Amino acid sequence: RETSRYGRGIFATKPIKKNEILIVMGGYVTNTEEQNRLGDFATFYDIDIYEEYYFCPAQESDVDLMPQHIVNHSCEPNAGFLDTCFMIAIRDILPNEEIVYDYAFVMWSAGDSKYHFEMDCLCQTPSCRKLITENDWTILNLQRKYGNYFQSFLRRKFN
Repeated sequence: RETSRYGRGIFATKPIKKNEILIVMGGYVTNTEEQNRLGDFATFYDIDIYEEYYFCPAQESDVDLMPQHIVNHSCEPNAGFLDTCFMIAIRDILPNEEIVYDYAFVMWSAGDSKYHFEMDCLCQTPSCRKLITENDWTILNLQRKYGNYFQSFLRRKFN
């Protein structure tokens, strides 16, 4: 449904316990070459799953078939990643609470990419970084606080 800050989002319809699976991600797997062909659209929607591979809708109509692309960012997330395909609750989530993860958990700068992600953060949490980039995974305090919830390929880079 609509959010007050980011447009559409995903909301809990019932209480969710920490470590429950929220979304089993899937869809089109693209590589950096395909991302470059898709352009800004891909940069906006892709979820990095390995150094040169992404889950990414091929067109706007695919977004509704892949709910992981509607989960918004927060600098104080309630969701993270168990591994490449499973998004889980990282704390208990209340009914009607928006499900959000920190985009640092999945974003990294692929060397051959023509497009780079950057957005103004609207989360308004006490720890808001104001600007979200594909290099935020390198922030040490995020790694210390949420390291177990990053995509597994990123965890291997800082563990």
